[in-house]
Amino acid sequence: MKLSRALAVIAILVFAGIAIYHTQKKTPQKGEFKSADELMQFMAGEAVKKAEKENQTKLDYSVQSIEKVETILSKLHEQYVKDKDSIAVNDLSMAYGAYIGEVIKRSEPGVRWGIDHPVAGDKSYPLYWKGGESFPWGWCFKRIMNGPEDNVWHKYLLVKQQRS
Repeated sequence: MKLSRALAVIAILVFAGIAIYHTQKKTPQKGEFKSADELMQFMAGEAVKKAEKENQTKLDYSVQSIEKVETILSKLHEQYVKDKDSIAVNDLSMAYGAYIGEVIKRSEPGVRWGIDHPVAGDKSYPLYWKGGESFPWGWCFKRIMNGPEDNVWHKYLLVKQQRS
C-alpha cells in the first residue's frame, strides 16, 4: 500500500513538473526567430551576458568594444589549444560574431543581416554593409581556432577601411 501511494505521489510530481515546464517561457531556439535581425540581436545579447558572467567584461555595443571581444576570443583560443573539447566553438563564434555584427550595424548606415549566401551557403548569416558582405561569426570562429593571426579587431578595421 505504501509503495503504490509513493508511486502515485511521484507520478503527480512528474506530471506537475512537466506542466510547469511547458507553461513557462522557454529560451527561443535558432529556428524560432522571424528574421536574421531578430536572431542576431538575441545572439548578441547572449554574448553580452556571457562576457559579463565569464569574463567580467562589459560589452556596450561601441566600436571600441570589438577590442574587448578580441581579448575574450584570445582567452577562448588559449582554452581551445589546451583542450579542444572544452568549449563550444560554433556557439561562441555565432554569439560573439552576432555581437560584432550588431556593433557594425549600429555604427554604420544601411547595414543588414542576411540568412543565406550564394557562396557561403544556407544559414551563413552574411552581414551586408557598404556594398559588400562580411561574416563576423566566421571571423570569431577563425580567431578561436587559429589564434592571433585572425584578430577580429584588426579584421574589422581592415574591412572598414576597404569599404570607406
